[in-house]
Amino acid sequence: MTKTQFVKRITHPDYGELYQFFELDEATREETLLDPFDAGLLLMAVEEEGLPEILAITSKRGADATGYYAGEQFVVHKGSKFAASTTAKCPKKYVKLREKLILEGLLIPLHNQLFLMEDYEFESVRSAMGTVIGGWAKGPHGWKGKKTT
Repeated sequence: MTKTQFVKRITHPDYGELYQFFELDEATREETLLDPFDAGLLLMAVEEEGLPEILAITSKRGADATGYYAGEQFVVHKGSKFAASTTAKCPKKYVKLREKLILEGLLIPLHNQLFLMEDYEFESVRSAMGTVIGGWAKGPHGWKGKKTT
């Protein structure tokens, strides 16, 4: 019994363009909706010895991202989730950067969040934070060491 995994792009009346993940049973032609994280389709980066410290940020508005310092820049990992909307006080440069990432297909809407499709290097930790949370970022204090289990 062969199963194939695939993605469908749909248009939601409230949230716009979204992506759904499915598994197709070749024998029955039955499609099953998948959670991309539970199915192992989308994996967060694994911290290994010798790599930079992995930092994480979450917000009440849905952001859940990880990243690390790369010299003066800050890299946010593929699979990170950005807040779906911005606050009224979000600086225009963060709004424009989010729009650019969406237009380039690097941020896609998924379950009331924006999903980062590739690692992305920001000019600073502050711009990474503001773009991820969709709001004002006073500094790097929002990024915390990632807890290991």
